Amino acid sequence: MKKILLATTALVGFAGAASAEVSISGYAEMGIAGGNRGADTQFWTDANVTFSMSGTTDGGLTFGAKVDLGSIPGNVGPGLTQGGETMYISGSFGKITMGDTDGALDWAAQEIYMGTAIADDHSSHAGAYWNSGLDGTAGGQIARYEYSFGSFAAAVSAEIDTSIANNDVFGVGVKYSGDFGGTMVGFGLGYQDNSVLQMWAVSANATMSNGIAINAGYADLDLGVTWAGIGVGYTTGALLVQANYGAYDTGAFTVDGWGLVANYDLGGGAVVMAGYGTGDVAAGNEIGGLYGSEDTFSVGLGLSF
Repeated sequence: MKKILLATTALVGFAGAASAEVSISGYAEMGIAGGNRGADTQFWTDANVTFSMSGTTDGGLTFGAKVDLGSIPGNVGPGLTQGGETMYISGSFGKITMGDTDGALDWAAQEIYMGTAIADDHSSHAGAYWNSGLDGTAGGQIARYEYSFGSFAAAVSAEIDTSIANNDVFGVGVKYSGDFGGTMVGFGLGYQDNSVLQMWAVSANATMSNGIAINAGYADLDLGVTWAGIGVGYTTGALLVQANYGAYDTGAFTVDGWGLVANYDLGGGAVVMAGYGTGDVAAGNEIGGLYGSEDTFSVGLGLSF
């Protein structure tokens, strides 16, 4: 739904290259958020600007970069943080991406969530998991190589940190997507290893022509911890709704939660968004009170430029 903030683009020609294109897009949120996660109900504002750059060499290679300048959410405090820098080069050999990007596990396994909420309540409850694997544990700079062949794609990734405190992370992933009589079906499988922990995740999703979508996932997070989740959504016209449930099994107790989200597209880049999340753990197993029965909600507008 992201629109171009600056309608015109800069076309820069230089010797040895066809052209380079730079565009700017923006996104903002406004609304109200609350719950019992340690913050009172309050107004919420957030905004970010993304610079996207792309080009093509005389030999047909495509390359690009993206820089995301996001403001700290207004309910936390003002200020700017720079992040989300990614660069890529692509050709018949495949695609290489470096920077603040997904490792092979997250690239391959699809999350169970649909829609969006200004505070991500539906996807940040106690039972939520985003297939992040070991991403970010070795400095945060990830290199990923991917190659597509028909309906299949495969990737390998690495996150390297030479400091003693961190272990290098290596990953591999495969995924498939296809159309079966009007039903779009996808499968993904990813694995990551840092020589101490080994994690893997699998996902399956189906989007039917009648607007119903089902997303399911399972992950083994090592140390005896597993996660499983499912989301069921429906899209009709401008309306999208989804419910999801996820649970962590530690062997001794379960941490779970569920979420609801509703989006209504007003057109022109404006979307009404509402989200709710709730989660708890088995009685007597509260982890420092962190997941001891929490409920959060948010309602507002998402504005894409």
